[in-house]
Amino acid sequence: METAPSVVGLGQFRANVSRETLPHPATKVATDPPLPLRERGWPEAGGEGLTHHNVSRETVALRAPSRPFVEPRRRLRVLRGSKPHAAIVAIAALALLAAACGKPPGPAGWAPAQPVKIDAAQVILVAHRAKLYALPEGSSNPNWQFPPKDKNAYAVSSEANDDLTARIDALSIDATPKSDLKRKLADLRLAGPTKDDFKKTVDTTGAPDADKSALKSRIDDIVTTENSAINNLKAMYGDIGVSSDGKTAYLTTFRGVVFALDTSSGATRWIRDTHDEIVGGVAVDNGTVYFGTKGNRVYALDGKTAEQTWSFGTKGEVWATPTVDGDGVYVTSLDGSVYALDKATGNQRWRFAGPASGVASRAVVAGDAVYAGAFDNKLYSMKKSDGTLNWSIKAGNWFWAAPVVSGGAVYAASLDGKVYAVDAATGDQKWAPFDTGSAVRAGPTIAGGGLVVASRNGRVNKLDLATGQPSEGSPLTAASTILSDLVTAVDGKTVYVVPDSAALLVLDASGALQAPGSYPLPQ
Repeated sequence: METAPSVVGLGQFRANVSRETLPHPATKVATDPPLPLRERGWPEAGGEGLTHHNVSRETVALRAPSRPFVEPRRRLRVLRGSKPHAAIVAIAALALLAAACGKPPGPAGWAPAQPVKIDAAQVILVAHRAKLYALPEGSSNPNWQFPPKDKNAYAVSSEANDDLTARIDALSIDATPKSDLKRKLADLRLAGPTKDDFKKTVDTTGAPDADKSALKSRIDDIVTTENSAINNLKAMYGDIGVSSDGKTAYLTTFRGVVFALDTSSGATRWIRDTHDEIVGGVAVDNGTVYFGTKGNRVYALDGKTAEQTWSFGTKGEVWATPTVDGDGVYVTSLDGSVYALDKATGNQRWRFAGPASGVASRAVVAGDAVYAGAFDNKLYSMKKSDGTLNWSIKAGNWFWAAPVVSGGAVYAASLDGKVYAVDAATGDQKWAPFDTGSAVRAGPTIAGGGLVVASRNGRVNKLDLATGQPSEGSPLTAASTILSDLVTAVDGKTVYVVPDSAALLVLDASGALQAPGSYPLPQ
């Protein structure tokens, strides 16, 4: 594992002196978020049925495959330092890609719904664009939303509070003025008069002028950086991670800022800025949070303190949520690779570089195999032990949605609009591909004993796992557009759907599909 820059805590709450830190948040040049894919040049579907490739060969070690999905402006930076003939070849390759696929893909769909048990109540965390809502079960009235509507009522993070408390305790003043300062700290908000009131109280203490100046500067830094952090989050695309006790939600934003939020109130526990845009979400395992960035990095942070455990550099952007299984972390990348990392150290165990194009699908681990779909229209099965290829199948378009593995079968949906079912061990076709009639970007889920699949045109099918035949009530038109992964509730029969519109849809998949319950989000 290479030495890597650390994730920066806003206000530099925790400096990792053993590693170079990233620039201050103010130095980040933000760009507008891409809209959901919609009509952004979906490749034309081609080919019928299933092409099966069953081979066994060693993983290509540390080969640098082509990166056709890198933004052109980043590619041009490389070309400026290249020889003329190399530049011509690269430009020609980009031209061929543009002709075949249209524009490079952009992130699609908002973060999937995340059910959370808080005390005895069920709450559903639902994202839309750059906002997160905590909806009580069966209600459109959120317990809280993030970012908050009123910053005058939103306190600084728990980490900032602890930092300022420690600084107050260190002042050489009597107990009474310390108590006065702590009362002002308890009132400190991201907007309104509380910051100036706090600083005026600092001036009334008998602390040395240098200490008073340092504390007031710290107050300014914290309020400014945390206020800035919750502005212009751009979008929320990735999975929302939740701690094992259900008390903390971990949220990534396309701006590149990661938040730990109290699930009962929406209050901020800590904030970290990666200074790289983030498409994927957070995986949580044994108190550690894992996520990747468009800056070609994967991070592991302590879930309570946000201290960086390790960082790993990939050869391309990471768009999917990492998958944690046992003592390994499995990461896909737009460099056309699947990486297996040691969970404790971040060291690379193996790298599968078989795909001829980018991999944006989340890796799925089941038994002794790892499964992932790629932009070369193939779904791959790899040995978990060393990353060698078990088999691959080919569809008529990209595999972007994560596959589902159940009962010895792999179910995978493609942008060609078809759902494929194959034997998990051999890749042999289990049943004929089911045509949904529209591209499938949303990851399917198993609920009510069937495979529930939502296509881009908003139609939902429940398929028999053994035959692929649609159940009664299929297809059900649930929305105009569905791009986010489907999520099954703990009861095994309820499916949460986040459409492109501002709503949460709740489907009952226990039998025939029924018209969904719809819960509009506040606007």
